[in-house]
Amino acid sequence: MTETDDAQTTTAEQRAKRRLQRDFGRSFWIRTILVALIDALLVLAAIQFVANSSYSVAILVVIALGLVNWAYLNPRAQASRWLTPGLILMMVFVVYPVVYTSYLSLTNYQTGNLLTRDQAIDRLEQVRIRTGETGATLQMAVYRNADDELALLVAGDGIDPFIGIPRSPDDEPAPQPVADLSGTTIDMAAPPAEIDGFELLSGLAVTGVSSRLEDAVLDLPGGSTATVATLSTARVEVAGSRFTYDPATDTLYDAQTDRTCRSGEGTFYCDDVPRDDVQAVALLANNTPIVCSDSTCDNVPLYALDQSLAGWRQVIGFDNYSEIFTNQRIRAPFMRVLVWNVVFAAVSVISTFLLGLGLALALKNERMRGRSIYRSIYIVPYAMPAFLSIFVWQGLLNTQNGQINGLLGNFGIPEINWLGGSTIAMFSVLAVNLWLGFPYMFLISSGALTSIPEELLEAARVDGASAWKSFRMVTLPLLLVSTAPLLIGSFAFNFNNFALIYLLTDGGPPLTGYEVPVGATDILISFTFDIAAGAGRGSRYALASAIVVIIFIVLATTSALSFRLTKKLEDIYDQ
Repeated sequence: MTETDDAQTTTAEQRAKRRLQRDFGRSFWIRTILVALIDALLVLAAIQFVANSSYSVAILVVIALGLVNWAYLNPRAQASRWLTPGLILMMVFVVYPVVYTSYLSLTNYQTGNLLTRDQAIDRLEQVRIRTGETGATLQMAVYRNADDELALLVAGDGIDPFIGIPRSPDDEPAPQPVADLSGTTIDMAAPPAEIDGFELLSGLAVTGVSSRLEDAVLDLPGGSTATVATLSTARVEVAGSRFTYDPATDTLYDAQTDRTCRSGEGTFYCDDVPRDDVQAVALLANNTPIVCSDSTCDNVPLYALDQSLAGWRQVIGFDNYSEIFTNQRIRAPFMRVLVWNVVFAAVSVISTFLLGLGLALALKNERMRGRSIYRSIYIVPYAMPAFLSIFVWQGLLNTQNGQINGLLGNFGIPEINWLGGSTIAMFSVLAVNLWLGFPYMFLISSGALTSIPEELLEAARVDGASAWKSFRMVTLPLLLVSTAPLLIGSFAFNFNNFALIYLLTDGGPPLTGYEVPVGATDILISFTFDIAAGAGRGSRYALASAIVVIIFIVLATTSALSFRLTKKLEDIYDQ
């Protein structure tokens, strides 16, 4: 073997040794220990999510677990180690919210339909109702022990003396007798002074604990309960489970009304229900399947009888999207808000850009004195927190005490209800947004103008182009090449500018003639908030999610078309 071969062999062995140290050296074991700790945390998190039936989040955790192990334990994936954290964060904060919101839009997720089917049935079977009152009024005495725990002694016609610890109406029925008084005769006019560590309270002492007795319920033997009527009496009521589920027929028996209800979409539906028992809001809603005659109603969901009766969530397909475009109570305000939303976002971008660009052009003139002072002044609105500026403007635009109306009054101009009329409120919102947005456009325009070669402008002047033509044919196209993506981002921001609308007008002034809350200055995101927070019989999260998906589609489509236009501008500039 030659010396050259020996050198090459030695070099190859050294490279292999360095590669072995790099892949399985000390750093490898440190990395492995850290990954093992992360694996342990993620596995525990996945188990917890599965236990809570949050399967989608558990799947996301498992995917993250696989990415971490692949990127940091596989020598061939070394280049991916820097990308993996960002990829996981993008999945958690971008991809998952989009996918989950899209899923919610295909369900009936709303107030009354928050649980799974099994959870809802279990909750219904736990409902305790009074199917009738015996009319018996019991004599009652109040006792208290050294731990400040109360006990009630009751006795009356047909009821043996019983002493037990009362509970809250929200607690599960669980008789807690203090002592066994069966077969004992007690004179309630002179009850025992002490029973098993509990001492009798006098009338004045009973008054002192009256607030604790207002809603107290005493569970009696045999399933009955006694509720406190006065400080010395209680009333007996026969209690039991209101609902019983029959899995064989998939029906729910209502013991209160002796009625059997069938399973349906997200809840149980009952027939032959007295019209007076159905809540008025359910009768007025257009999205309920209730069919009524003069005195009774059929196909009545449980929530129309009592909003506290739980239903369950399930996939209903594109019903929410269909309702947006076919249900007049949703479609009319939705289309109105959509048009205003597009106008608001477009006018906001155009007005702030034109003002910011105009100021940037004015300050570009080197002969202007005090340019640095003007730049500092123009940036002040951008430096202040936006919500503070909005509150300041809300005060300035106040009809009675606002400084703007006060200034106009000095010139004999009557007060203007800046935030109270539909048209003037829209103008006010745009004006405030102009104040908040022009400093940003001023900054990006100033930076973009400095990047335009002076040779091009000089050539245009030599060719005899006027100042306006030079701006229109040279400056503006080159300016848009660098600012167009920022203008697209500004449009997307203003399209969802919830803070401005919510803090300045709260979407108002309210509009009449619609069956859902909507205001003249509502944009889609604030309109969605109103629907999610208080539409119909409660929070309609699924319908709100459907509108959010529509917002996403509108913005994605607009951005795609705008970026295509931006690409054409870049191609023209390259030519």
